[in-house]
Amino acid sequence: MLSFSASSFSRWDYLIALLAGLSLVFAFAPFGFYPITWLATAVFFWLNLKIMTRWQRVRLAWVFGIGLFAGGAHWIFYSIYFFGGANGFVAVLMTSLFVLGIALTLMLFGWLLSWFATQSHLLKLLVIFPAAWGLTEWFRSWFLTGFPWLQLGHAQSENWFAHYAPIIGSLGISWVVALGAGAVVLLALGTQRERMIAVSLLLVSVALGFGLGWIQWTKPVGDKLYVSMIQANIKQEEKWDQSLNVTHVQKHLDMMERHMENSHVIIWPETAIADTFQQSMNDLILPLQQNFATQENDLLVGGFEYDKDTGAMYNAIMRIGKELDVYGKRHLVPFSEYIPFLKYLRFLEKIVILPYDNVTPWKGKVNLMVAGQPMRMSVCYEDAYGEEMRDGLPEATMLVNVSNDGWFTGSIEAQQHAQIARFRAMETGRYLLRSTNNGVTEIINPQGKNVADHVYDAEGKPLQGSTQYKEAVIAGWAQPMQGSTPYIFWGNGFIVILLSLMLGVSAWLGRGTVRETFI
Repeated sequence: MLSFSASSFSRWDYLIALLAGLSLVFAFAPFGFYPITWLATAVFFWLNLKIMTRWQRVRLAWVFGIGLFAGGAHWIFYSIYFFGGANGFVAVLMTSLFVLGIALTLMLFGWLLSWFATQSHLLKLLVIFPAAWGLTEWFRSWFLTGFPWLQLGHAQSENWFAHYAPIIGSLGISWVVALGAGAVVLLALGTQRERMIAVSLLLVSVALGFGLGWIQWTKPVGDKLYVSMIQANIKQEEKWDQSLNVTHVQKHLDMMERHMENSHVIIWPETAIADTFQQSMNDLILPLQQNFATQENDLLVGGFEYDKDTGAMYNAIMRIGKELDVYGKRHLVPFSEYIPFLKYLRFLEKIVILPYDNVTPWKGKVNLMVAGQPMRMSVCYEDAYGEEMRDGLPEATMLVNVSNDGWFTGSIEAQQHAQIARFRAMETGRYLLRSTNNGVTEIINPQGKNVADHVYDAEGKPLQGSTQYKEAVIAGWAQPMQGSTPYIFWGNGFIVILLSLMLGVSAWLGRGTVRETFI
């Protein structure tokens, strides 16, 4: 038996849960101390082995979530305070409400656990707790449009556990990490037999992760493409100043000019044109098209697509080449690109900047033909949704994302976002071309590594060191890939069904036992 089998819940356990959740921020980029995912989650699992009521267990999960999102998603404050026009008090209040609200999703974990109060510690730590954690992360990824940030799996981008991504995705890796956390608790406090089981499980999961790294799920198709991505580093506070639009566009043009002849694909970031394509058609788009039609290469530009027939406005990417083609963002950011009941909230403009109108979600195609290859487009944080990024695959041979993390300048958000994006490349077995306004701009290969091998400053000279918050052209070769990974085939469906079955079987094994009361 575990030495703490008869321990009762204490109010101090809330503080331990809060600190454990808070410590998880150091597991993710830019810090990268990924072993914390096992240790912090193990502490949380240990707390959940104590005797408590259902309501205490639900609150404990909420408090852990508050720590997780306060530490890992506090960057919301930057966009509200520095660029949203809110004063300090309002920004802190809105950030706090966001943290408290998104942490509510973790209450599902506590509620699920409350139905398995009498099962053995071995079953709880190696089956029930990991399965409940995986299902809770899945729920958070889609509930109320979803917030699939800070998954335990995301912190594993630089180790062997990332090799699970082509099979079970970042969500499945979260389950593997949670399984390891349960094993850590058994290793520390279990019987000799339980410790042997824990060691065996840890060794098998690590060995399997190492072995999966040798499997090539997809194969090259066609010739390599030389890609140049323009990172103009436009200050966020100046980006929407209409008087500077021409200056900002000219900056992109100047940085691009010396790279046109040797590039198959050139990419400008999200809303590089801070206006509609239609408004810029005669002065910019059509002259660019003439240049690229003769160069026989393609340009991808972020901007806004306006449909005059419906009045819809889309956050979009335009392909400029022999033909013009457009993709619009499908998954919008709530309270940023659209605000529910916006027309009733105009009174809030006294304390925070509101958009004139909502952006519309795109309903059209997701792939554009670029440099002779079908490429899966995405805008902003659409690349955080692995399940959705499967649309357009396996037809697409490459992934493209344009982003502007300038809303969070000075925070850790951009590094977290880039880490999440790497899993889309690993899950699909394809290169991801990720162009941003001020970083992190990367060419990510199917192993999740940045393979951009040329970096230039605005004058075309080689640039050393980090490119974040610098004017830079990030360039290199990218290979179109074809074929399907298991994840492309089944997405999150496989792991969700597996974890649901685990909980169902565990419930059947414990049928007829007394459950916790909700007091």
